[in-house]
Amino acid sequence: MSNLSLIDIGVLIVYGLLIVSIGIWAGRREKNTKDYFLAGRKMSWWPVMISIYATSLSALTFIGVPGAAFAGDFHYLQLGFGDLLGRILISFLLLRPYYKNNVTTVYQLLGKRFGPRTRDSGTTFFLVTRLLASGVRLAGCAIALSVIFNLPLNTAIIIIACVALIYTSIGGIKAVIWTDTVQFLLFIAAALVAVGTVIYALPGGWSEFFAIGNEYSKFNIFHISFSSGSTDFIFNLTNPKSFVAGFLFGSFTTFAALGTDQDLVQRMLTCRKVKDSQTALILSGLLNFPVTLLFLSVGAALFVFFKVNPDPVVQNYISIGKTDYIFPYFIKTFLAPGLKGLLIAGLLAAAMSSLDSAINALASTAYIDIYKNHINKNADEKNAVKISRIFVVFFALILIVIAIIFGRTSSILWLGFKIVGYTYGGMLGIFLLAVLTKNRGNDIVNIISMVTSVIIVIFLTADSVGILTGLRNIILYPLGIDSIAWPWAIVIGTIWTFTFSILFRRKKTGA
Repeated sequence: MSNLSLIDIGVLIVYGLLIVSIGIWAGRREKNTKDYFLAGRKMSWWPVMISIYATSLSALTFIGVPGAAFAGDFHYLQLGFGDLLGRILISFLLLRPYYKNNVTTVYQLLGKRFGPRTRDSGTTFFLVTRLLASGVRLAGCAIALSVIFNLPLNTAIIIIACVALIYTSIGGIKAVIWTDTVQFLLFIAAALVAVGTVIYALPGGWSEFFAIGNEYSKFNIFHISFSSGSTDFIFNLTNPKSFVAGFLFGSFTTFAALGTDQDLVQRMLTCRKVKDSQTALILSGLLNFPVTLLFLSVGAALFVFFKVNPDPVVQNYISIGKTDYIFPYFIKTFLAPGLKGLLIAGLLAAAMSSLDSAINALASTAYIDIYKNHINKNADEKNAVKISRIFVVFFALILIVIAIIFGRTSSILWLGFKIVGYTYGGMLGIFLLAVLTKNRGNDIVNIISMVTSVIIVIFLTADSVGILTGLRNIILYPLGIDSIAWPWAIVIGTIWTFTFSILFRRKKTGA
């Protein structure tokens, strides 16, 4: 704490006490799993809207998006257009079946529609994906704290996970939603302060920011060309920055993440009725544009600042590809007392708003889809909350281990996207089959289609597939490419899973 003033420490203490207090307040009436996991289905749409968005941001946004803008431009914003489409599709294709079937976890719908094996496969895909993706998110925040406080990375990971564990285990999903609401406001305030502070420090202010930013093409959003010789050619499958790749990746990823991932769907199921849930989801998509632009602006502002004020530490981060470390370094080195505490609190808010919900969703899925479905089918509500809290602790420990493993990655933002890209396609394909068809899909074949989708997307998009590289080159030769850019993975996985499974029939069993 040697780098912090008493004012900074005071800000962090107030933040910590506020979040834990909300957790205790929210958990004072948790009597059963409906309260603990769905807040009794009594939440209003506006805190749910904020919670949905806050969870989808995470520490990856706080340090990863500025890092990506520092190293490149604003092309990340392309995902927002596809993201909005994905939310609209979820609102009208998936939310109604979830409410109609009164599910606690979305994988119960798969069980009703196809059978127990598909439900278990969906549950497994979710658990693996969420553990890996949330482990990366935890590592992202820990990287920042380790830079700011000169802490060992593993120590920072443990501290963050333990804080989130305390209020999540006490208050359940209600604590998650209300703490997310408070943390989102802090999250945005921190970003605004960061941009304002950097611009104020520039001799030429806003004029210099725009002049240098334009000189280095930092504000470019759309990578689109109709010339086949351009890397931004609209049908170039090897360029992850192209508009089509970004748009499709944004729409498919959002469709899968917010539609089939219990972590993000869970808070939508806390609304009183489906219309409230739809309102919360679509408005959260509109909120995405100004917030993403704000964090991209942080990265661009830092780029300009360090062009005007060269720094050997920053130059070293650039040379080793660690641009995610630059924003935390700026917070640590250049901010005044009080502002430093606010930015650190904002960073913590970013981490907690995604970590808390992940832990709660993992626990709800483990209890409903594994414990109650396979281990103790006669489990009553008397000990349900207690058992659920045990699962909360269990998954928090696993996330710590995963974050430690992934903590050394050069670009934490894109790693998180790559992980979900490999598995979300299989999940989305099966859920689309469930809601778009009435009697297609086989309980056993669905497992095969989901597993093979992962194999296929890795084969087509991975940087290297070893001895199979020659085979991939032969398959892709007609397209004139050696591999497909990773943003296409989720698109390919969805199409494969849906197409493969729709060839088989099973009698309708519900839903």
